[in-house]
Amino acid sequence: SARDLNSKIVAIYLPILLFVAVGYEHSIANMFTVQMGMLLGANVSIGRYILCVLLPVTFGNIIGGGGFVGGLYWYLYLTKKSKSEQNISMELPTTKEYRSVTQHDDSI
Repeated sequence: SARDLNSKIVAIYLPILLFVAVGYEHSIANMFTVQMGMLLGANVSIGRYILCVLLPVTFGNIIGGGGFVGGLYWYLYLTKKSKSEQNISMELPTTKEYRSVTQHDDSI
């Protein structure tokens, strides 16, 4: 873990830089890169950023993450139930059997 401020900045900056360098679009990563571009002199207004970058990327992330990833997990884990899983009863047993448990007597 980073102790000083410079190490913490590098630890945050490098993963985001690599994520963007690969070409992925992510709303949180874009919040960093566009603001850094604004600080460095890019001619981008906040309204144009929200309308042209943040909204489309956020909707794409919701569709991609919720639709494709969620749909894939749904297909893999919820639609294919084995016969043994379908026959399992979810009822609790109604018998009143209790076992008495004896413990060790450590007082020697």
